Amino acid sequence: MRLTPLDIYQHEFSRKKIGGLDDVEVYEFLKKIGREYESLYSENKVLKEQSDRLSLQIKDYLELEKTLKQTLISAQKASGDLKNNAEKESELIIKEAEIQSERILDEARSEVEIVSKEIRELKKQKRMLKVELKTVLESYMAMISDDPISIPRPASATPPQSMGIMPGTNTNQTAHPIPS
Repeated sequence: MRLTPLDIYQHEFSRKKIGGLDDVEVYEFLKKIGREYESLYSENKVLKEQSDRLSLQIKDYLELEKTLKQTLISAQKASGDLKNNAEKESELIIKEAEIQSERILDEARSEVEIVSKEIRELKKQKRMLKVELKTVLESYMAMISDDPISIPRPASATPPQSMGIMPGTNTNQTAHPIPS
């Protein structure tokens, strides 16, 4: 059974007739013990309340620590997921860029091939035009060298027949030869 300060204050001793204790001294001593016990009892009560309060705080802190650990683990997992996603996305972007660059190169190769064909076709046309032009020029040159050049006369000039001169007849006039 627990003793309270009130129990100490109200405690009654049995009296003996012979060799009994000094009542005043016993009661004063009991009061002194009661006060000390009361002080210790109050201090103990305050300490228990403080202990309970601190236990609750510790419990709260432990729960907070647990929550923080879970949050940290979640954050680490999320950052790992973000990192993995970023790496996958960067790989995807690189692959898309490689595919696009390959497509651009293929288009450029096709365009080079088309331009090369056009250049070959134009060179062929140039050769053909040269040959045609050469042929035409050669035919004109042949025509010029075979036929004497006749100088066209104006329409108001009198033709040689009306003057009594026949073409191809020799008159005393000096004929100018046409260079061939």
